[in-house]
This record gives sequence, C-alpha cells and structure tokens, in this order.
Amino acid sequence: MEKKKIDFCIGIFDNLSKEGLEKIENDIKNCEVYGIGIYTDDVVINNFYTQPLNNLEKRINTAKNINGVKFVFPLNTIEPNEIKEIIREEYRKYIG
Repeated sequence: MEKKKIDFCIGIFDNLSKEGLEKIENDIKNCEVYGIGIYTDDVVINNFYTQPLNNLEKRINTAKNINGVKFVFPLNTIEPNEIKEIIREEYRKYIG
C-alpha cells in the first residue's frame, strides 16, 4: 500500500486513550505528513455540551508531543467545509 501524502485527525484531546494513541501512531506510519486539529473551548462547550478538562494550550501541547505529528492547529468550527479549508491553510503553513 502506498503511503498517503497527508493525513490528520481532529478532536478534543483532553484524555487520549491508549487505543486512540495506537490508532494515531498507526495512521502516522501510513502517511508522509500527519496533522491534528484540536477543537477550541467554545466548540467543545457549545457543540459537544461538555467542559474541557484542560485548556486549549495544554491540549495542543499533548498533541504536539505525539511522536510523528508534524503540525497541530486549533479548530473553531465543526462545519466540514470550514474544517477542510482550515486544514489546507495549516498544511500550507507547515510546508511554507
């Protein structure tokens, strides 16, 4: 199987389970560049109806510390088309 050029995941990243981390690590092995989008506090509260345990900065740092992750960025929307555009822009910044 040929590696993907880019892959990514999105989430809250408050408590990353062992299974979740293993999935991310497997995805990283199968692509050249891997990014992670972290939902902002407003999105978590207003769209998922829960309060994040950690602030956005700490959650971003958690994602950045996963071996093989190339870029991490905040997501302030759950709209798929907006997310796609944010990912494109963050990837451009990374390769920039």
